[in-house]
Amino acid sequence: MDIKPGFCCLGITDKCMLKCQMCYKWQDKEAQNYPTVEQYKKFLSELRELVDEGFRINFGGGEALLFEGVLDLVRFSVDKGFSANIASNGWLINEQMAQRIADSGLNEINLSLDSIDESTHDYLRGVKGVYRRVMSAIEYLNKYSKNTRIGVCCVIYDYNLDGLLPLIDWAVNNDKLSSISFMAPMQPNNTGVEKEWWEGKYNFLWPKDTDKACRFIDKVLELKKIHSKIGIPVVQLEAFKHYFRCPDKFVKKTKCNLDRAVHVSAVGDIFLCFRWDRLGNIKNGDDIRELWQSGRANDVRKNIGNCKDNCHFLLNCFFESDYPFALV
Repeated sequence: MDIKPGFCCLGITDKCMLKCQMCYKWQDKEAQNYPTVEQYKKFLSELRELVDEGFRINFGGGEALLFEGVLDLVRFSVDKGFSANIASNGWLINEQMAQRIADSGLNEINLSLDSIDESTHDYLRGVKGVYRRVMSAIEYLNKYSKNTRIGVCCVIYDYNLDGLLPLIDWAVNNDKLSSISFMAPMQPNNTGVEKEWWEGKYNFLWPKDTDKACRFIDKVLELKKIHSKIGIPVVQLEAFKHYFRCPDKFVKKTKCNLDRAVHVSAVGDIFLCFRWDRLGNIKNGDDIRELWQSGRANDVRKNIGNCKDNCHFLLNCFFESDYPFALV
């Protein structure tokens, strides 16, 4: 099958110091048997043979910077010809960490920021003081890591909806930032899959007034014509509107594109999509070049092709246009 990976996320740790309303990974206190840095390097070397120069590696979590060797892996990735991105809550980024990030050659970092209002962001992230840590992280990164693009990423919830336009205004006028992006709300991480979760016990995350949420998206589409810092593509924003109006209706006209994704969990399991069987594990020395073309992978791709769920990775991480041209 002549198909190349289009997306890769290394969920490099499930550990986190925050207690976010939308993620319950922090509740899991069990010790994890994480892969070693060398095992990750082997995986990255093999993956490099499947992809083009500049292919992005996303390091996520949990809080990715809690993984002791993550910046070593960033340096390795960049030297291999990848573009490296870290998603972070900003808590650990002090002066020393910003200098280490600069030394790693990290291309881009996306800091979670759900509001320009301190109390709102701290409430959603579950720990007092995290807003100020994000602001300090931006200052330190701008000072020491000049070659790293600094972005902020916000999730659209009922709780912060009224404050999102001021957040955009702040971000596009902040010369220390290169981008602002958005995510749609999902059922919290580390919870059992629930159909129609937006009507169940997690509905406090879902915008109560979905028309209002859609009007916000329309405003973002208008602002995007003026401000290049709004980095989320037009087609993805349009998909958010469909999702808010009918969350149980598949947002794509064609099939899910996660058949081109590579995910590695914190314990080393390799997936195309977490909803389907794992392909292997990097701790076992499994080779992504072989797994990618395997019969098992093709079986998973068939399942993905029939899936009509609006999951986090489709809507928020790897949303490809259904159109024959790219809308930006």
